[in-house]
Amino acid sequence: MKMRGEFKSTLDAKGRMNFPIKLREELGGSFFISKTIGEHCIKVYSKEDWNALVESIHQMPQVKTAEIQRYLFGSAYEVEPDKQGRVLIPQPLREYAGLQTDIVIVGLEGRAEIWDKARWEEFNKSLNKDDLMAVAMEMGI
Repeated sequence: MKMRGEFKSTLDAKGRMNFPIKLREELGGSFFISKTIGEHCIKVYSKEDWNALVESIHQMPQVKTAEIQRYLFGSAYEVEPDKQGRVLIPQPLREYAGLQTDIVIVGLEGRAEIWDKARWEEFNKSLNKDDLMAVAMEMGI
């Protein structure tokens, strides 16, 4: 998968958003959405990536993964775009991510994130450029 880039969308009064066709094509007929660890946004997984994540978590001792299972699996929904390409974002995830009307979908090379536009802009302003530079240099980019 090559999901990358920023896509702008809006959330309607019913909690639906237009999901970009390019990303829908790459994700397939349905996909999974859940809370993101570390940020208040929604992570989007293809079925394949979701199943790999589930398998990876199940390979570890349950005593180590109980909290992450509750956090991720308890907030996960399988969604399917309607004929107009809209996806319903369930209320608990909208609240968690602070989604208002204007949202941004960020493609992350095989996954994506859904952000409230203002929160996304604030996140970008708050990035520590020195830390980014250090990691980029370590990676040789």
